[in-house]
Amino acid sequence: MKKIVIVVVVVVLLLAVAPFGVGKLAEKRLDHGLATLVETAPYLTVVERKYTPGWFKSEQVVTFEAFGLWMKALSPKALQDAMTQQSGDVETEAAIEEAPADADAAAEEAVVPETTSMPEEPLRFTVRNEVLHGPVLGLSGLGIARVESHLVLDEETRKEIEEIFGPKTPLEVTTRVGFLGGGTTTFKSDGRTITPKDSKVEITWETFKLAVGYSRNLDDYDVDGKWPKVEVTGKEAGTHFVMTNMTMDGDGKRVSGDLYDGDFDFSIGKIIFSGKDDEKVEVSNAHYLVNSESKDEFTSMSAKMGVGEVKAKALSAQGIELKEVHYDFSVRRLHSETLVKVIEGFKAAYAKPLNNALEVNDVMFAPLKEHGMELLKHDPEFVIDRVGIVTAEGDGYIKGVVTLKGAIAEDFGAGSMALIGKIHADITIDVSEKMIQKLPNGSTGAGAAVDAGYAKREGDRLICKIVFADGELTVNGKPQAIPGLGGPPPGEEAEAPPPQE
Repeated sequence: MKKIVIVVVVVVLLLAVAPFGVGKLAEKRLDHGLATLVETAPYLTVVERKYTPGWFKSEQVVTFEAFGLWMKALSPKALQDAMTQQSGDVETEAAIEEAPADADAAAEEAVVPETTSMPEEPLRFTVRNEVLHGPVLGLSGLGIARVESHLVLDEETRKEIEEIFGPKTPLEVTTRVGFLGGGTTTFKSDGRTITPKDSKVEITWETFKLAVGYSRNLDDYDVDGKWPKVEVTGKEAGTHFVMTNMTMDGDGKRVSGDLYDGDFDFSIGKIIFSGKDDEKVEVSNAHYLVNSESKDEFTSMSAKMGVGEVKAKALSAQGIELKEVHYDFSVRRLHSETLVKVIEGFKAAYAKPLNNALEVNDVMFAPLKEHGMELLKHDPEFVIDRVGIVTAEGDGYIKGVVTLKGAIAEDFGAGSMALIGKIHADITIDVSEKMIQKLPNGSTGAGAAVDAGYAKREGDRLICKIVFADGELTVNGKPQAIPGLGGPPPGEEAEAPPPQE
């Protein structure tokens, strides 16, 4: 019995003392997290922080500044002053050229006009973090700490938000800090119905939840989010909007610097909008998918956007059953090492102070000017994977590849003609003729395209193959004139081929 009592006392002491020691560790982890955040998002800076330690709980208050170095130069007054100064400089230079020699001193005084502009205050916001010390974090499991984050608002703003959303905060932000330094940040908005003040709209939604997990140094991350339903009703306008089954799912792994390989999938199960006069549009399976993959010193990136079945009164009136819409593109052969430098350049641009607003373009495009030529050296490819639609009668797509092969720095300084010879494009338009015939004047247009040689029949499909290589353009193998660049090569006829059966 004595041994049991001793064990119980030791356990109680550990549970009582451990949170204080873990709290000290939690403070270090939170400071590390802030440093990582500012490094990842350089447009944010920490202007003030305060940490109040406790035994079981602590509090951290952090004030951030967003785009602080830029907002001073981009304020309307600063922009106007910069443009006035630029105009004044041009006029002064012209005056100096025309002025007699004895006016040099007066001209020098006029070169830089005085400005009295006062910089505007940068955007600042304050976050209060309530830190529960581990190792036991209640329903959040085990870890170093659980952090509940709240945006600090003035009393008037807080009351206005409460009038709309009710006493419970509209968005809860909670972070579980793991033992190894990584963690999971969860964004949650409990379902509710609201009617904004002076509004004739009622908004209802089911609980939204988004969890973002990450390793200590952000070498890995994963995203998992769901929003089952959002509904908006116009009480007097007779409008109704419903969105169901929104999901977000993705993960990534650091390749080098801020370049990640990974996937992200954003999709919406269904969107329905209805209004007066039986107006109704229904869209299924809206999606946006992106992928990045690095292999053998090169990175490929792709994006797939589109929807599934679309129902609308205007389509039904034409007898069209639209089953799918696709916009799928990709970029291949991006030199990974150079791409990392471009990304680093854009990040550094946010942290670079601007002397005046007219420097914005120079600063933002500097990474592309510096490293863009190196990217082009490796013959990157822009790929149209699939752009088109699917209907009940058939489908129609555009597919192809556009490359810039063998470009050198001198090409960009020699005018457009030097680059045109380096462009290679191979585009195919492939359409079901039955689908074309469903469109207004579709049959007439298809027949005219075939007769002119811009399309050829292959079974029940119409094909148009467009090739641009070595400065020459062909359509279905027939040389074509390029507006502004002359006609077909010597010896070739630009006339249309004979009609095809």
